[in-house]
Amino acid sequence: MVLLVSNYNDSITDEICSWLSSEDKKFIRLNENQVISSVKFNFNQNSFEISIDEVSYNLNEIKAVFYRNGTISYNTCDIGTDELDINLEEFYRRECNSITNFIFYYLQTRNIPIYGNFFVKEVNKLEVLHLANMLGFKIPETYIFSEVFDIKKTITQKEFITKALSEMQPIINGDGLYLNYTTQISKENIQNKTKLIPTLLQNKIRTDFEIRTFFFENKIWSVATFDFENNVDIRNIKEVDKKYIPYELPMSLQKKILKLAKVLKLKCGTIDFLRTRNEYFFLEVNPLGQFHQVSLFGNYNIGKYIASLL
Repeated sequence: MVLLVSNYNDSITDEICSWLSSEDKKFIRLNENQVISSVKFNFNQNSFEISIDEVSYNLNEIKAVFYRNGTISYNTCDIGTDELDINLEEFYRRECNSITNFIFYYLQTRNIPIYGNFFVKEVNKLEVLHLANMLGFKIPETYIFSEVFDIKKTITQKEFITKALSEMQPIINGDGLYLNYTTQISKENIQNKTKLIPTLLQNKIRTDFEIRTFFFENKIWSVATFDFENNVDIRNIKEVDKKYIPYELPMSLQKKILKLAKVLKLKCGTIDFLRTRNEYFFLEVNPLGQFHQVSLFGNYNIGKYIASLL
């Protein structure tokens, strides 16, 4: 039996499940909105069962795991603060987390194939950028400043973009929804500012095209994305206005990707590159990045490949 941990609306997991069904492989899909309703663990007999939606599953029958995103949670511990002292409630939550951590641990000790970033769910973008530079990737000219003076002085020399240091966070203000995509920074943006939070600046690179790469274990797939309007963030472009073609990275760059993944202890992830004048600029890696477009427009059938391993 195969265990898949994901979100209920994840199209990539949907595709993998379809391929598993076509291959007559039994599987459990545990979405983040689902919870374990009960556990029966007998350590002396090495018997470990969990129940989800009133159906029992034996952990010893799981032969492979695919982790996409989300977590495994236990609903019995969802007790409101009206009933318990906050310290006791926190104790209950820690008790339940111990169950989740043990399930992860036990599956790992059984030496079954575990695919995806089961244990490393996020990375620090700045650490990754520094590491990529150390491993020989080309990176954009990069600064972080918290003083307006330093930013103004820097952006007078050439064009710069700014983007979040951490993951993108949608912001709702009144009736407006704001997405902190990558944007070009100008003096007008900071004209009336006296103090800022630490802000990342990278020189704006005139690109031939962008590349989205997905790596899974030791395999690498890529597609080139063309933006004929020279947008700063390609996510601002309508899907119908984008042009994709399959793309193969140089072997030297592929070796660096696998080395980066090994150091970061990532078993899969997406990487974004900029290609300009026969040079490749590393932007970032996302352990939970979407690779549906890579598979679809590259005609790679990545979901089928992953299902064949499970």
